[in-house]
Amino acid sequence: MRQALGARRALLATLTFAALGVGASRSEAAPAEPYTSAKACASCHKTIYTYWSESAHAQSVSKTSYRDALEAAVAGTADKETVRRGCVWCHAPTTLATGDYELRQPVTKEAITCDFCHTVSDVDLGKADHPFQLKPGKVKLGPLQYVKSPSHDTQYSPLHKASPLLCAACHEHRNAQGVPVLSTYSEWKDSPYPARGMLCQECHMPLVPGETVPEGLGSTQRSINLHRMVGGSGYSQIQRGLDLRIESLTRSSVSADVQVVVTNTRVGHAAPGGLSTKAIVLAVGVETDAGQLLHRRERVYRRDLLDADGRALATVPDLFLRAASVGEDTRLKPKESRAERFTVPIPEGSKAIVVRLEYRDSSDPKAGPKTTLVTEERRELRAR
Repeated sequence: MRQALGARRALLATLTFAALGVGASRSEAAPAEPYTSAKACASCHKTIYTYWSESAHAQSVSKTSYRDALEAAVAGTADKETVRRGCVWCHAPTTLATGDYELRQPVTKEAITCDFCHTVSDVDLGKADHPFQLKPGKVKLGPLQYVKSPSHDTQYSPLHKASPLLCAACHEHRNAQGVPVLSTYSEWKDSPYPARGMLCQECHMPLVPGETVPEGLGSTQRSINLHRMVGGSGYSQIQRGLDLRIESLTRSSVSADVQVVVTNTRVGHAAPGGLSTKAIVLAVGVETDAGQLLHRRERVYRRDLLDADGRALATVPDLFLRAASVGEDTRLKPKESRAERFTVPIPEGSKAIVVRLEYRDSSDPKAGPKTTLVTEERRELRAR
């Protein structure tokens, strides 16, 4: 049994070394690159790799909407090289070391890839264009202590264990005019959550059942951080974070007065987070037997960024390049409750009063606004 276990470990190590190019002769070795492909990581970290490959981080370069926004931003400015670098390094941060801002190398196309995050040793938000301290190489940094790997050296990292700074480097950004285009980290920092010791990772990378490496490589871990890293655009994430209830409904023969309370119960920053192309919509209306929602009334929770003439900006390139000030901000702050009142007519044959929370994303101008139902409350108008 001991011999079988040893043989299995040796096989796994051999496969891993082969994937990484370890042990190849000097003449056979591939040219040295600062970063290893995520596919090599998958040979041992299969479950983590699977989750990561499904994430927005893994797709942050390949999405057509990002490529279109990048090219529109570059085309719309005189300093094309600076704008391209500024747009690319968050979506493909290996470019900070490789200089591949044209997105040609395979590892660049892996976007926010495993080896980049696990070789960041520190973050300095004061260095806006290059906040990461990079140490690409054989030593991989992570949240676990006293672990060993046959493929690389390991080092415990407090940054990976319990610091939102790793997230803040890309989720906090002021443009050239000093406008906070992204302020997710500072919103969290100003919320009640830091005092409670609740970090970004607890919501966006919660512990789930799984093994860091397969049985036989010496790991006793039975849970892993979810590397799918679901953000605000994820239906389940928004649904868990917001609460909706009908506080009161007063009905006359022709109309209804509806009071609704919306609460940001668990989102660690303003809701919605991220860019100003995102909005939470509270909608109230009257449902017919055919399922139509008539006399729809809305409250929209979002933050406007304005150009130099005070006009609200609508596209991603404009937000980053042309925002000159912050306009109205009606988003829900952490733990904030908002009471809203609506009066809606009740036509003959109305079935129910319906209250909905919706998530609206207008980031892709080609696709148009995408609206997702988050949750719904209803009050029947007829006796059953």
